[in-house]
Amino acid sequence: MIYPTIGIPLPGNGMFHRCTQIWYARCLRRAGANVQFLKLHPYPLAISGALEQCEGFLFPGGPDLGPEQYGQERLPGCSEPNPARDEYETLLLREALNAQKPLFCIGRGMQLLNILFGGTLTQDLRLKQEYQHMDPWHLTSATHPVEIDPESLLADLLDADTAAVNSLHHQAVDEPGKGLFICADSPEGYPEALEIEDYPFCLAVQWHPEHMAARTPAQQRLFQAFTDVCR
Repeated sequence: MIYPTIGIPLPGNGMFHRCTQIWYARCLRRAGANVQFLKLHPYPLAISGALEQCEGFLFPGGPDLGPEQYGQERLPGCSEPNPARDEYETLLLREALNAQKPLFCIGRGMQLLNILFGGTLTQDLRLKQEYQHMDPWHLTSATHPVEIDPESLLADLLDADTAAVNSLHHQAVDEPGKGLFICADSPEGYPEALEIEDYPFCLAVQWHPEHMAARTPAQQRLFQAFTDVCR
């Protein structure tokens, strides 16, 4: 297969979301993939159709997930969730995991992965951060360092045990889900990347490599590795 098809749940219909789609699609197409944006239809036929059409799935960034999904009430600082998107992405990710499809989970996507494995989130870390983690003014440049487990897939792909990354989140993984392990963290100790034990291929990062990839070849390598596995 020369050009694998990678599915991405639609982030939304507004101008900002359309721009977001362009960032993801550009990185994947540069890596040699076809991109299929998936409408948020939480029905068995729609989910099974996506699994048949797509060799892998990228779960993108977006709004806060509903805290009820990880057994908490919504606290001040946690924004209004999008229930339709939460429902669709949860169903799709669960079935993609069952089918052992290659996965790339970014930002909210990493948090969704953690919730699906039984983990929890810190609903608002802004009062506890040492570095600025919600920094939309520096999309394409690094704003803080992360330390990477040298035995991890991420370290192999980046060929490093540290990296400098951008940051667009005010929530973070708190308790990691069973079967996940933290393979990178921020200086304050917030998880910045997760991997699944004994899973063929899953990248889950809290930062946004789609914004850095054009200027930082190491970040584009994440999209290339994901596409190559899908191929």
